[in-house]
Amino acid sequence: METMFANKNYKRDINYVFELSRFVFRLLGIWPYARTKTWFPETIERLVVILVSYILLTCELVPAILYMAIVQKETRARLKVVATVIFTMVAMAKYGQLVFSRDRVRSCLAQVEDDWRNVADSRNRDVMTEKAKTGRRLLVICAIFMYSTGVSFRTIIPLSRGKIVTEQNITIRHLPCPNYFVLFDVQLSPAYEIVFLMQFFSGVVKCTVTTAVCGLAGLCVMHVCAQLEILMVLMNNLVNERELKNVNERLAIIVKHQIKARNFLQLVQNTIQYTSLLEVIGCTIIVCLLGYFVIMEWEDNNSIALCSYLIGLTSISFNIFIFCFIGEQLSTKGEKVALTACTLEWYRLPDAKARSLILIMIMSNLPTKIRGGKFMDLSLRTFGNVVRTAVAYLNLLRSVVG
Repeated sequence: METMFANKNYKRDINYVFELSRFVFRLLGIWPYARTKTWFPETIERLVVILVSYILLTCELVPAILYMAIVQKETRARLKVVATVIFTMVAMAKYGQLVFSRDRVRSCLAQVEDDWRNVADSRNRDVMTEKAKTGRRLLVICAIFMYSTGVSFRTIIPLSRGKIVTEQNITIRHLPCPNYFVLFDVQLSPAYEIVFLMQFFSGVVKCTVTTAVCGLAGLCVMHVCAQLEILMVLMNNLVNERELKNVNERLAIIVKHQIKARNFLQLVQNTIQYTSLLEVIGCTIIVCLLGYFVIMEWEDNNSIALCSYLIGLTSISFNIFIFCFIGEQLSTKGEKVALTACTLEWYRLPDAKARSLILIMIMSNLPTKIRGGKFMDLSLRTFGNVVRTAVAYLNLLRSVVG
């Protein structure tokens, strides 16, 4: 029987697992746990952060749509605005999904915390720690790509263009995003500075939303992978003991652990299925447009904009890859669990106990996958399909627009 391991440091382990995600989620006002010490009401603070974030996103989205519909008539320039509009709308949708899925996120985190508190032994703790490190690395890499891209598009590109003086002696200063404000002239101070800062912080919100979605998916799916790896250890220990004692108890532990891992996987699926679907579909469109912009800037010999679009293309592509990577990791681990269950030395058990393995084998062979929505499996094969789709639409865009 498994010897219980008192994880005396589970609070430190939980803090290590949640630390980065907690920081990112609190920037958006959607961390599902209240702070223990705060001088300001938590609910009011959360509502203010969410409201301000949506105001920033709306103040970027609406003027961009007006600019595209009223001011800009040239097709290529409109496409750049389309990319901004799509990215903003996808970010708003993901943000809203995170806000309304707060209870489910709390349930996922509570399950993770419970698993760390009740870890069976030190070997299982090591497995969970290793997977937690992978989840943290994915969040950090996503944050580096997203914020470097955001800084590039929100500061380097507009400021590198400098000021333009027209024949009418009117000075035009570039903003991070094209816009059209009906009620005032954005080129006048302090309107220009205010709009510039609003668009900068709107970009920060969008990057933070993407990082939060990626961090949540990485944390939860990697934890499922850890539980499946522990399940394989339990299965092997069932028949690898020198003296086959307490078989009933060992079988009960395996069944409970398997059911718990399956239920947690279903909870994770229900929590991140729509955000992952939005991420994959939105990023596919944006990858297509960014690829087109790279070709445009290459033809125009605009090295600064070219580098910025390449960074953006790499960042968005990597976001898709992260979701497909964790989906592939989960599928691979599920296949290993199925293989382990089917190759157990069942003949070493008494006949009645060996027959009990049949249901474990059947459950182990059920698909272990994360889906975008309810129809798109997240895997490396899906990533390849996304890249091919983006390239196909890029070729179509070049043939239509030129």
